[in-house]
Amino acid sequence: MSLFQFTKENKEVLLKRVKHNAFEKYKNLEAKAAEDMLEEMIYWEKKRVQKVEPFWRQSQKLRYWDQFQTSYLSADEDEKKRMLQGSINHYADQIVGNFSPAIFHVATKLIPSFLNLLMNALSFQKLFSLKHSLINENLMISGDIAHLKKLLNKGTLVLTPTHLSNLDSILLGTAFYYSGLPPMMYGAGLNLFRNKMMGFFMNRLGAYKVDRQRIHMLYKDVLKEYATTSLEMGFHNLFFPGGTRSRTGAVEKKLKLGLLGTTVSAYVRNLQNQKQNPNIYIVPVNLNAHLTLEAETLINDFLAITGQSLYIIENDEFSRPQRIFTYLKSHMNFNSKSFVHYGKPLDPFGNQVDEEGQSMDRHGRYIDIQRYVMKAGNVIQDSNRDQNYTDALSHQILDAFHRNNRVLSTNLVAFALYEMILDQNPAYDIYKLLRTYAYHRPISLAGLYQKLNGVIAQLKKLEHQGRIIYGKYLDAMDVQDIVNEALKIFGTYHKRNTVYRRGDQVFVGDLLLLYYYHNRLIGYNLEDMIRGKS
Repeated sequence: MSLFQFTKENKEVLLKRVKHNAFEKYKNLEAKAAEDMLEEMIYWEKKRVQKVEPFWRQSQKLRYWDQFQTSYLSADEDEKKRMLQGSINHYADQIVGNFSPAIFHVATKLIPSFLNLLMNALSFQKLFSLKHSLINENLMISGDIAHLKKLLNKGTLVLTPTHLSNLDSILLGTAFYYSGLPPMMYGAGLNLFRNKMMGFFMNRLGAYKVDRQRIHMLYKDVLKEYATTSLEMGFHNLFFPGGTRSRTGAVEKKLKLGLLGTTVSAYVRNLQNQKQNPNIYIVPVNLNAHLTLEAETLINDFLAITGQSLYIIENDEFSRPQRIFTYLKSHMNFNSKSFVHYGKPLDPFGNQVDEEGQSMDRHGRYIDIQRYVMKAGNVIQDSNRDQNYTDALSHQILDAFHRNNRVLSTNLVAFALYEMILDQNPAYDIYKLLRTYAYHRPISLAGLYQKLNGVIAQLKKLEHQGRIIYGKYLDAMDVQDIVNEALKIFGTYHKRNTVYRRGDQVFVGDLLLLYYYHNRLIGYNLEDMIRGKS
């Protein structure tokens, strides 16, 4: 079912089912277990209030939760169930999106032309005569789109992209439009809705609200139930399985299994309900771009709290319209491109599927996946079993992310330069380099060309093995062209030049950004070539 069928009536059905199913999970809990669950909710809600609410509202909000706790502890069993149902209803109402086909049609027709106008200072009369030419030139889409379109009639799609920027949702929506794919439901951080204009459009373009400051189990279960029920009703979904933007710029190495696990749950329910097209198809999607809007904020956040990255950043470049304008202008005017690659579809258990939607094992043999969820001849839900299946699916998605990672000139040049600096300072890490001036020494262009040629040769071998995408775009360029393009793009957006050239020497102006763009190519042992180990 497309979001175009997300009518008022369907929305009401979705909400009713979410509230009912979420309550069913909890209503039969023993009194102590239910009490512990609500105590956890109250504890984390108080923490959230102290973290996100302005100080003049905190006392009022905290008083509410104190009163809620007092009322719950003194309530009888029926009243406790009513309070539980009320909390579930509150969270479900907050989460639900408000897709509008009319707004979607307007947005998909106007946004490309508006961006063309913005980037080229054209007259208003030309707004509707551009035919989206520059959008097409700067957005590169690849993958077997025909395969995905066939699967639309075989089941429900779940797209799982890598995540670089808050602009990814806009990029993906545009890619879906040009690919002939329908709009998708997707979860977006509650903070993104605080911009009234952005919130208005996101609300009506398939987004539902995810409050990442609410980390207690009741909220998470309602959120997962919303995603599961929407899949069960046939609405195509988009999940960012990494959970948040990559702080380091690297391809995701670990996925969050919560929303991803809803694919198995929805498939089991579809079988139990004898749905005509019960299958759920998961499509890994790789995003990459020469530049990232929030690169400076993201990498600073990573280094500030290594291993404990803030789950949400309130005040980054996405919240500053002028930075978005500057980014888009550099993106459109300097041959900077964004790439969207659709990977091969998977079933909820990590098996690949053919164009008819049939699952195949790693040897290409067809398999009946209904047997995966049956016991004694019956289809059943089993949380422990399904957790293992979701873990297997996550490994296949991560493998696809790394195999479909597209090399770009900015990543390539940043990787070679940073690894050359490390090779000259073998005892240093990023922290020590930042505390010294070791990286300020110039690097000869000739030396950079030599190292790049070696890295490129290794990348082409990896591409031949199906382990990365080097692509025709770079293959048509020699090493000098690659360096020239990267230096030109690096000099267009960020406040400080990441890398710049003087004569026959290259200088690093911002080591942190160099490190960020370098990280897209880690995990392939390319550094061994730079350091003379290959």
